[in-house]
Amino acid sequence: MRTTTFAACVAALAVAASAAATPKPSNNGLPVSPSGSSLGEGLPLKAYTTITPAVHLFGDMVTARLAIVADTKLVDPKRLRISTDFTPYTLMRLPARQQIEIGRFAQITWTWQLRCLTTPCVPRVPPSDQAHIFRFRKIQIAYLSARGRPKYAIEATWPRVEVLSQVSPGVATFLKKTGRLNWRFQLTPVASATYRMSPSLLYRLALGLAGALFLIAGGLTWRWYRTIRPPRSVEGAGPTGTPLERALAVLAWAHARGDETLQRKALERVAGELGVEVTAPEVAELSRTARELAWSARTPGDDEVETFSERARETRRQPETEEVAE
Repeated sequence: MRTTTFAACVAALAVAASAAATPKPSNNGLPVSPSGSSLGEGLPLKAYTTITPAVHLFGDMVTARLAIVADTKLVDPKRLRISTDFTPYTLMRLPARQQIEIGRFAQITWTWQLRCLTTPCVPRVPPSDQAHIFRFRKIQIAYLSARGRPKYAIEATWPRVEVLSQVSPGVATFLKKTGRLNWRFQLTPVASATYRMSPSLLYRLALGLAGALFLIAGGLTWRWYRTIRPPRSVEGAGPTGTPLERALAVLAWAHARGDETLQRKALERVAGELGVEVTAPEVAELSRTARELAWSARTPGDDEVETFSERARETRRQPETEEVAE
């Protein structure tokens, strides 16, 4: 019972595919199976094409279908590749693909929705086959090998398409005699557009808002620049104090930050400035102490540096005190 039902389904599907359109298979290049196939004649596949409606009015939708009936024992439907062209018609959407399988029998159907609204499809007067009848390019059907290379190919032909005018013969005769159009619907001017807000007011508000945002952005940018920019030095202004005071300041700065190299250089500089600025007898001893600290193998301690700096400052104040006493 199951075998009878299965055979009946296969036969019904084959009859439906044959009745849908006149088959136009091309046997050129098709391998013939010696053991036969479910399609007969030992062929692995056959192609059928339809276009509905074959005669249509200008601007109407046209449906084109390509159905490939194949023996799945000889053909893998996934390896089928098709190529066609519907110029001057254009695709309204991507083609739809549908596959039906019953045992060894498989039918793969591609459906295209077409429409032509361009000048080549406009009917002419007097009628011309070249202007009204279109024959699309043949369909190239290729079957690929497992490596993706063409194994064999066939061609299928589309039925011709005829385009008729939307203008009835009575309307065409009326236009030819009178040279004017008899409108069926009254054409009235389109009402003026209404707005919730005046376009000119909206433009001014948008312009003002853009200006305000620009000023805010400029102010924030200026504040950011003043925060990160380096302090500007005043032209002509230099460090204050005598060379000895500046040398002692460098010594204190280097000692506070633990910069041993700069500290030794500062001690050497203080020793040199002591001999220039101060003429007291104890300067020679203090200068010698500075050079000893600068060239000492060990790093001078905090007490030594602080004591030396204080003695140097006191030595610098002694001449000023003597001048006041005189």
